[in-house]
Amino acid sequence: MSNNRFRMQPKAAKALLAAIILGGTAFSGSSSTLPAAYAAEGTAAAAAALNSDMKLAFDKGIVEGYPGTSDLAGSRTVTRAELVTMIARAAKLVPSDSSQTPFSDLEAWQRPAVISAAAAGIVTGSGEFKPNAAVTREELAVMIGRAMTKGKAPEVHTEVLNYFKDGASISESARPFVAYGVLAGLFQPALDGNFEPQAAVTRDEAVKALKPLAFQLIDILTTNDIHGHIEVGFDTKRKQAQGGIETLGGIVNDFRSVNPEGTVVVDGGDAWQGTLISNTTNGQSVMDSMADVEYDAAAIGNHEFDFGRDVLIENIKKAEFPILGANIIDDKTGKRVEWAQPYAIVEKAGLKIGIIGLATPQTKTTTKSTNIEGLTFADPVPYAKELAAELRAQGADLVIVTSHLPGEQDTKSQEIMGELVDLANGTGTTLLDAIVGGHSHRRVAGHVNGVPVVEAQSWLYAVGHIQLFVDRDTKKVVSSNVSMLETYTNLTTADEEVKKTVADYQAKIAEKTNEKIAVAAGKWSTQSFRYAVNGNQVRDGVTPIGNSVTDAMRWSEKSDIAFTNIGGLRAEIEAGDVTYGKLFEVLPFGNYNRTGTMTAKQIKALLEVTDKYSQLPAIQFSGLKVEWDNTKPAGEKYTKITLLDGTPVFVDGKYNEARTFSVTTNDFMATGQGDGFTAFGEVTDWKDGRIMLDAWVEYLKEQGASGKPISLPQDDREVRLDLK
Repeated sequence: MSNNRFRMQPKAAKALLAAIILGGTAFSGSSSTLPAAYAAEGTAAAAAALNSDMKLAFDKGIVEGYPGTSDLAGSRTVTRAELVTMIARAAKLVPSDSSQTPFSDLEAWQRPAVISAAAAGIVTGSGEFKPNAAVTREELAVMIGRAMTKGKAPEVHTEVLNYFKDGASISESARPFVAYGVLAGLFQPALDGNFEPQAAVTRDEAVKALKPLAFQLIDILTTNDIHGHIEVGFDTKRKQAQGGIETLGGIVNDFRSVNPEGTVVVDGGDAWQGTLISNTTNGQSVMDSMADVEYDAAAIGNHEFDFGRDVLIENIKKAEFPILGANIIDDKTGKRVEWAQPYAIVEKAGLKIGIIGLATPQTKTTTKSTNIEGLTFADPVPYAKELAAELRAQGADLVIVTSHLPGEQDTKSQEIMGELVDLANGTGTTLLDAIVGGHSHRRVAGHVNGVPVVEAQSWLYAVGHIQLFVDRDTKKVVSSNVSMLETYTNLTTADEEVKKTVADYQAKIAEKTNEKIAVAAGKWSTQSFRYAVNGNQVRDGVTPIGNSVTDAMRWSEKSDIAFTNIGGLRAEIEAGDVTYGKLFEVLPFGNYNRTGTMTAKQIKALLEVTDKYSQLPAIQFSGLKVEWDNTKPAGEKYTKITLLDGTPVFVDGKYNEARTFSVTTNDFMATGQGDGFTAFGEVTDWKDGRIMLDAWVEYLKEQGASGKPISLPQDDREVRLDLK
């Protein structure tokens, strides 16, 4: 038997020729009975098949059951004639006169589709077509690419081919088509993977690649937790420039070059708090560059409140794209706040898309309490359900959520957890078509309850990508893909307009940013000292930068003890010159020291609070020596706490009740509502001190006064007994 996956029996071929003579659509596809292996019920294989791309293609009449078998033969290689037949059906090509063929080696059943494809510019040349030859990945890109561009060569940047180690081996004529195919979702970009341009394509791979042709494609590109990092950064491990909003602009441009009418760009919140270039303008530099990218909508994150509520409201008014908060409730009225709209509606590729914006309920404990006084950040599920129904009633074809709801994903099992999951499960399988998250700075990509969910790390070091394939007749999502895109600068062409906007703001702050404060002898890290021996858990006790910052707090305020939260330390610093700009990135929130009086019992209560991510104690401190054992129950982990001079705080199960202690913390934690450290709320004599960053700058200047590089070594302030 030849390698012809669609070879017909002589009787079928005669019927096909008769259909051509009578003017019928010879390759329109039929609604034939599903092959037995796919029609069978009660088996896991059948259940998986019923949700597969192959089943979808079968239902649309793009593929048929494999001759002589009871299945759709997804693992078999696809031939050139088969692929052209699939393309003709997916694109609904008009049949051409089968007597006019430029190819000499076509069988009767192959002629209609190949001739129509040639007329449409999908296949070119003359002489031999080689219909029974296996299709290569490169050929797949060219054929489907020509079908999508109506026979024209695509105009697209080809830097995306740098995802593949063997990208240079793709033939010159095929390069724009392969790049186009990667951006259209025909191929999954895999950093440092191989493309293998001459590898044979299976039928499964072929029908997956046909989806952008058979259905309306909506590309949703997502960011979250930019935190002011609009400047290009650098990955020291890969030795490659990374991130920056000009890079994001290039990626968005690339997708719009392939899908100009169907690309949506949204952000999941925490956009502007965190860098000098942003904070000095109350986020205006971020908003201006996001406007250049032409975002469709953004959610309100907890750190959008950091400059004060009035600044947030003013930024919302000035923004050139909607900034959304559907579940932010005014306690006085019990209704949604008037200054943030709950959703937006955009039109893309003839579809009305509703975008709901949601804040995380964690905002209540992760934001300075004075900035959110009188506000409730409600459970998002009821609001999402209500607004999704409202949007559908208004004629929205699709409804998506962009939010600051956090997610987590196990790297081994790929299980997704967190508020993203709660929303997907709480709203069912039909109300929402996609969910975008933020806040936890994690990479999350997958499906929950059938809904695609994504969170794209932070700082523009990744871009989330959700593809929705929409039936053109029903306007319903029939399939979706979720992936993560990298933002290395060699993968795209930077957007020049965005680049200029950033450069203009950089010029305004250059002198202050580049002021040299100290020299780092080695990397200054925010990772646990035990990172290499505790399963790579970052938040496990004190850290090098945490030690230095709290030492500076205690030094500045002349207190016994200093505490700060690990979540407030936002960056690491590489060896070499330490500038004001780099220090600012570590402490971007403008917090100031507060000093008050605390008891030994309150101090132990603070130390016993476990981090919500690692479930381990991770408060950063100075002025203490402690020992703790994680095998002991919650609230009883610390077995010994003393001051540096040996003065007991908690020793041998007894608290030092003979004295109190002067304790410095930051104004966020001093409220008793920050990150669960409620004992701070019991203090009644807080006194304001220096700005944390200013204190750290002066402390480092004194430490480095001799010009000697500064090391942040581990000392004996903290001992974890169960890992000794």
